[in-house]
Amino acid sequence: MGPKAPRTASPLRAILVGAALLPVNAWWLVRVEMASSGSARGTTANGPYPSSLSLFANVICALALLTFANAAVKRFRPRWALAQAELLIIYVMLTIGTCLTSIDFLDVLVPMLGHAARYATPANNWDSLFVSSMPRWLRVADPAAVKGWYEGSSDPWSWAILRAWLPALAIWGAVAFALLGVMLCLNTLLRVQWTQSERLSYPVIELPMEMTDERTPFYRRPAMWAGFAVAGGISLLNGWSVLAPGVPSVPIKAVDIAPWFPNPPWNAMGWTPLAFYPFAIGLGFLLPADMLFSSWFFALAWRGERVLSAFYGLQQTRPNFPYVNEQSFGAYMAVAVLALWGARKHLATMALAAWHGRRGEDDPMSPRAALAGAALGFGALWAFFAVAGLPFWLAPVALLIYIAIAVACTRMRAELGPPAHDLHNGGPDAILTACLGTRMFSPQAMAALTWFYWFNRAYRSIAMPYQMEAFKMAERRGVAMRWMAAALVVAAVVGIASGLAMLYAMPFRLGAEARMASHVTYFGWEAHNRLAGWVASPRDTDVPAVGAIGVGALLTLLLQAGRMRFGWWPFHPLGFAISGSFSMSTLWLPMAIAWVCKVSVMRYGGLRLYRSAMPFFLGLMLGDYAFGCAWPMVGWLLDANTYSYYF
Repeated sequence: MGPKAPRTASPLRAILVGAALLPVNAWWLVRVEMASSGSARGTTANGPYPSSLSLFANVICALALLTFANAAVKRFRPRWALAQAELLIIYVMLTIGTCLTSIDFLDVLVPMLGHAARYATPANNWDSLFVSSMPRWLRVADPAAVKGWYEGSSDPWSWAILRAWLPALAIWGAVAFALLGVMLCLNTLLRVQWTQSERLSYPVIELPMEMTDERTPFYRRPAMWAGFAVAGGISLLNGWSVLAPGVPSVPIKAVDIAPWFPNPPWNAMGWTPLAFYPFAIGLGFLLPADMLFSSWFFALAWRGERVLSAFYGLQQTRPNFPYVNEQSFGAYMAVAVLALWGARKHLATMALAAWHGRRGEDDPMSPRAALAGAALGFGALWAFFAVAGLPFWLAPVALLIYIAIAVACTRMRAELGPPAHDLHNGGPDAILTACLGTRMFSPQAMAALTWFYWFNRAYRSIAMPYQMEAFKMAERRGVAMRWMAAALVVAAVVGIASGLAMLYAMPFRLGAEARMASHVTYFGWEAHNRLAGWVASPRDTDVPAVGAIGVGALLTLLLQAGRMRFGWWPFHPLGFAISGSFSMSTLWLPMAIAWVCKVSVMRYGGLRLYRSAMPFFLGLMLGDYAFGCAWPMVGWLLDANTYSYYF
């Protein structure tokens, strides 16, 4: 009698497994991105930071371990083995958990909660400048309760401490859930247009899809293992050289070439690193050629702008010129407008379906529920920030800017899959104070706007693109959309609770000022020093910054018009939008290398050679990620600084 047939996919089982793994994922991520491996503060401030890239290394490694364990289970207990659909649900839940605990979300919030109580002194005069304008229910106001978080060796579960932290953690956890809820509802409304009507490519999901697909021999492909060996070998050698400095290493990490040009105007180019990250080359190979070309071309063009600005003396009166962040923000707004304009007929159809109460056969939720959920979530956030101190008219404007950025990031990922989309200092808090000035706002309004900083510092791990990619994976592998939506909701609830718990508890043991990376306290300093500057030195509208926003939006629209009109047009508007960011500054050369590889393969071997070569580049990602995630754990065991595959 042969072995029993494998058990069919059980979404509920997958959701339970994913929920159980989320706290483990949160602990690992906080330990890697915030805690030091050595005996002194900041000894591993260089990461790695898995959550700073579109494809999360920690989740890919967890998926690899699950697939290997699942193969062993399938051999001996087929009915216990997980189907691909279940593995993808677990993958999706871990990505949402990583979004939440990431360095661009809750990782920024928790250091802000007790910062004023810890660092307000008579010398900086924060109490009279703005602390008195910050509602106590939004923060941890008791200096005794935050002392252990900064100094360590304390019990976070003492009721005297916990009761001081718990209200603020619960309130901001609810805000985070509302943000994700609005995104989920918007994705429900846009899903069919982007995944079925426009058939966008979603390149970021290719690796997890290949890793879990039993119909393709991903782990039996020599080309994949060749790429794995190249990237893993480099990581192994470089990690060994960190532990034993006499061992030679392969120079792949960012080296700034700006010091090579010390004389004006060339010294105005700013930070220009050269890097050869294998994972980035691997991911870049999956992207369209025009996106690859545009990402590195415009990254260099921004530096050319700075040089020309210095040459003509424009930076003498305006140090921020040519306003790269503001131009990039304008580009993001144009991308959002183009995306929503292209979906206007579909959105009208969804509105009509909501009016009549119709629902698609496999919708995550009904159009009526999606519209109602988006409206209720937005209204709740509007009311919350109005009560927190924002003027009633300003709160929805700030929220709409955030949602537009989220839509733009989601469109970028769905269409072209860029490796990063951070847009530092381009959120509603930075843009509104530039466009309107700070003189017109009260200290209470500026204090409330400062709370936008924790979810707008950057957008590398914003959750909305991952939710849309989850729906695309569900569509490709026949997972019921309702189950995938349920998995996303459970992941949001458990992920928020797990992330806040780990970010709250771990510093009480290690100490944010003692044995944790320097950015743990730096995030608080960033937000509060900026707020102090707003209040102490009011300013008017930055007219050139407003003009730069318009220029960025106009250039994006012109690039899109050229792309639609001319078949030979090499410039992609999304490449322009992302190219001015910090992350793309580190990745422009890997994108250029990937562009050369892809263009050469397509020109001389066509689609057949591309498909044959793709496993090699997927192997580059998997090898770099696997060894990159292993080195921090080696550091924990040895209590030593170890190699970081990125930064």
